[in-house]
Amino acid sequence: MFFDLTDATVAYVDALVGLFVVFGVAIILYSLDDVFIDVVYWLMRLSGRIRAERFQLSEQALLEQRQRPLAVMVPAWREEDVIYEMLKTNAVHSATTVFFVGAYPNDAATQLEVLRAAAELPENVRLVVGPHDGPTTKADCLNAIIAEIGEYEKAANIKFEGFVLHDSEDVIHPLEFPLFSALLATFDFIQIPVYSFTRSLLQMTAGTYMDEFAEFHNKDLFVRQRLTGVVPCAGVAACFSRRAIEALKTWRRGEVFDPIALTEDYDVAFAMKSLGLTSAFVLNEAPYTLDIPLGTDQVQRIAARLAIATRENFPSDYRAAYRQRARWLLGIGFQGAAKLGWGNTLTERIFFLRDRKGILSGIIAVVAYFLAFNAVAILVLGRLSEEWLIAGYAMLNPTLRLLFFVNIVLLINRLVQRMIFATSIYGLGQGLMSAPRVVFSNFINFSSALRALYIFVWRHKVRGEPLNWDKTSHTIPAQNAEAVRA
Repeated sequence: MFFDLTDATVAYVDALVGLFVVFGVAIILYSLDDVFIDVVYWLMRLSGRIRAERFQLSEQALLEQRQRPLAVMVPAWREEDVIYEMLKTNAVHSATTVFFVGAYPNDAATQLEVLRAAAELPENVRLVVGPHDGPTTKADCLNAIIAEIGEYEKAANIKFEGFVLHDSEDVIHPLEFPLFSALLATFDFIQIPVYSFTRSLLQMTAGTYMDEFAEFHNKDLFVRQRLTGVVPCAGVAACFSRRAIEALKTWRRGEVFDPIALTEDYDVAFAMKSLGLTSAFVLNEAPYTLDIPLGTDQVQRIAARLAIATRENFPSDYRAAYRQRARWLLGIGFQGAAKLGWGNTLTERIFFLRDRKGILSGIIAVVAYFLAFNAVAILVLGRLSEEWLIAGYAMLNPTLRLLFFVNIVLLINRLVQRMIFATSIYGLGQGLMSAPRVVFSNFINFSSALRALYIFVWRHKVRGEPLNWDKTSHTIPAQNAEAVRA
């Protein structure tokens, strides 16, 4: 069938208008929870409730108290490049803290690096070799670590009062363990902030983690804690009381973490609430001092007021980033929906939807970018061709103009919110760069959504393959105090 170019042009623009309406409405619906979080947070901040949620335990008070015995659990699969440096950097922070590193029988390289650290720090580092070849899941590895901790307690005649989660790329704040020790008498679970180290302005992939964690750990968690009582575990910089570990072990009939869960940290937060255990997200902003080495015998002592937090280098490679986020989508989106349902209250449903919308939000955003590119192209072509100018009048549809206006307002709000929190942690330059990184992040989310859908639908459901630990390569800064304040 043949038709003239004008008819084809009009038909193309009409199709674009229809897609604009569909995706414009979808973006508005997908943005409602963001607006809800923003409104609640700023109302809390204006009313002073955010200040009440923050802690001001001084460095002196933290160091003078009795330091409780803590077991630090570090699951490790193919972490031979970083695990030794991580242990040397962090295991010296407390004489009452023991690091238990979980490795796999088929990962000799990681085992050797842990043993090297254990030889230098025999009182603080223990290697745990699990019963299964890797990779399984972090949850499975953590269960093996907890079983070994029980054996260690019997042999050493000790009872750990706190169980801390960390990954092999973490740089732990020197006051983290004293902070956990101080709060374990009050809370069964404590989560402190997790931030990315400062990366260069041009590192777009790594920069998205800076922006997202700055906003999530300075805004979202306050709102979620206030409205639902659930504090999601970040998988690192998190501490469980002994009571919590024993309650979870009894509830799961011998295992603390669900061994098939890809996001064991997310899963366990809801289990704790159902068991009536108390949780808290703790942002401790009291000033503390850091000694910065300047040379062989010289040290500069500075006063810092950044929150006590764990810092790490998140992936800077695009492929590594979308693979990591795909694992998060699989665990939170697919496994979470199947195990946890959609909640019993409106606020629970809002947050479950917020957690799971990532399965489609990246795809919707990238399609919207494609449509916006087409709209700009039509405007340019309309200046060059009367044919495109006539067809482009369809873009003046009142409904479309309203949708466009609402979406622009929502986008501006999202960019401003991201800039505020990125600036608060990393300064104005990084805050300004967070705006273009929102767009870049959506492309990462687009790739991660496609990968998650492929793994879950094709490999897991159709071919019956188990969902396993998808390895992310890690890096860790060299040992020095400057890294903690970066």
